[in-house]
Amino acid sequence: MTVGNKKLKKRQIIPILIVVGIVAFIVLPFISWLITDESITATSDAQFCVTCHSMDPFEKSHTADVHGGANAHGVRATCAQCHLPHDSSFNYLYTKAETGIHDLWVENFGDPNNIDWAAKHEYREEFVYDSGCLTCHTNLEKATMASNKALIAHKPYFLGTTDDKCVTCHENVGHTDLHKYLSEAKDEG
Repeated sequence: MTVGNKKLKKRQIIPILIVVGIVAFIVLPFISWLITDESITATSDAQFCVTCHSMDPFEKSHTADVHGGANAHGVRATCAQCHLPHDSSFNYLYTKAETGIHDLWVENFGDPNNIDWAAKHEYREEFVYDSGCLTCHTNLEKATMASNKALIAHKPYFLGTTDDKCVTCHENVGHTDLHKYLSEAKDEG
């Protein structure tokens, strides 16, 4: 092989290496991100959540609620929009994984029919995140200023002088008549 042929082969390898580099550093991460994003989206709504039968009363009460689509615009919040934190991507994914593993375990190895959901409702502040509320209600603080009643109710929250969460006062937000649906499910069970 001559020196000229070696240079020609090197010149042929360089474009191949560039293409391989582009695929490795741009295309593969993009495909990974796309698969991850689609997986997160597919496992964030009521259609996925109610695959566990114990979630059925929650889906029914959510569907009957303004946040579940019972509104003039048909806008519907997903389960993850309320029940996962939106303060950082890491916290969102960590909490999603932790909650998912726990729920999967309870559904398959626990006794979901004997969970006292009404008692758990008293701890709703642990399962509903203000960051989710504020993701949709972006203009809440400004809108609150327009109403004396709303201003008085929300001022301590926006000043940070209270530990109350959105669901402390808005107890049944997202789940209209939840106790009725829980009672019906218990009677059926």
